[in-house]
Amino acid sequence: MKVESVKNINITLLLSSPLNHLLISQKDLLDKFKSGVDDNDKHSFIEAPGLKVLVFPKRQKEIVFEANRILINDKRGGKINESEVIDDLQNLLTLDAIDLNKLSAYGFNYDAVIIPESDSFDINNLVGSKIASIENIKSAGVNVLFEKGNITYVLEIKPLRDNKRFIAHFNAHFNLNKLPSAADLKSEINLQFNEFNKILQNI
Repeated sequence: MKVESVKNINITLLLSSPLNHLLISQKDLLDKFKSGVDDNDKHSFIEAPGLKVLVFPKRQKEIVFEANRILINDKRGGKINESEVIDDLQNLLTLDAIDLNKLSAYGFNYDAVIIPESDSFDINNLVGSKIASIENIKSAGVNVLFEKGNITYVLEIKPLRDNKRFIAHFNAHFNLNKLPSAADLKSEINLQFNEFNKILQNI
């Protein structure tokens, strides 16, 4: 299989204790992320108990604060090395509300539409022999958690309506309480996407 289009690129920080949402203001966030272009800076701000979300629809950017997590989403698609999520993270880390001493893990998430590389692809390719013994399988997917080195991975593949295109989610999770440099994060987010591609090529 291969990636047809990337739908979301994400970096997530997991904290050992809850964020103080009172220290996260809409104004401070806007000051950090405004571009100076009125159309690009149109936004929505969602606020609920344990949740704050800043969305820039034109830029397809989301900054999410949950109870114990911070997520930065880039929904523009395109090349991984052109994503701004690491730069956005560095920008975000200058806020007083974020204490990296509470970091317990971080990870990268990728969502993509994938397609078979061969016209002869069969839905049974996605299931083991015991499942494949079921007759007339119309739809099948994958949900796998595995480890490699010090990284925990999750791969999910779900069919779209025609069973000829699939939505794939790939998560690379690092149980580390120290965040690497911006340069290392930019390198790692590309490396993990390459890992995603290598796995797909073998399916």
